[in-house]
Amino acid sequence: MHALEDVLDLIPSHSRADAWLVLEQEAADIDLIISTIAFDDSRMVDFLQAVKADAEFSHIPFLCARVLPSILADHLVAHMRRVCTGLGAVDLIDVANLPREKANSVFRTAVDACLAKH
Repeated sequence: MHALEDVLDLIPSHSRADAWLVLEQEAADIDLIISTIAFDDSRMVDFLQAVKADAEFSHIPFLCARVLPSILADHLVAHMRRVCTGLGAVDLIDVANLPREKANSVFRTAVDACLAKH
């Protein structure tokens, strides 16, 4: 996410409660939600479901990501991608195993694509 700090106004949230508060207070100004697999003790999918189930927030594009190496096998990340997109996420991008420069480029390209559609 550090690759985006120079081009986006980021509002970091580390728990679902904090993120929900940001949504309630700033919804009109939010163009994209980015969540990592590790969000709030690995509750990214729960948060995604809650956002997409709420009519006030469901229009906001939601991008999921794995940015840190984890114990998840690649085939499980691929399965999570299908789950996330099935729940309304734009995509789940997996940059955890890429070299830093490539990861930054892939992540930024995904974010730019989301913002271009919004």
